[in-house]
Amino acid sequence: MELTKDSDKLACIVYKEYLNKRKLGESKANAKHFNHDFYSDIKSLSGWHPDDIDETINELKRANFIKKYIDGGFVLLDSFIIYMENRFKNGLTEVTDFIAKFIP
Repeated sequence: MELTKDSDKLACIVYKEYLNKRKLGESKANAKHFNHDFYSDIKSLSGWHPDDIDETINELKRANFIKKYIDGGFVLLDSFIIYMENRFKNGLTEVTDFIAKFIP
């Protein structure tokens, strides 16, 4: 799967949030859902323009990784979970280390 650098970064951040939700006991179905403003409390996305976040979410949609709702929220598709599980075999620790490289 080919992703832009921004899409890759956002995918990793979203996957980390999904894993955190699961770790806190949320069901898979609930952990896959993200509100349109999910990024507002994520430090590594605070510098992004909201339009850039929206366009990057659209890129993930075109990659068949998410289903986007009309309100801007989205749900992770199984193809996304499978891709990320294969990419980060050690789960949360590995994806957290990867994301840390993006933070100056």
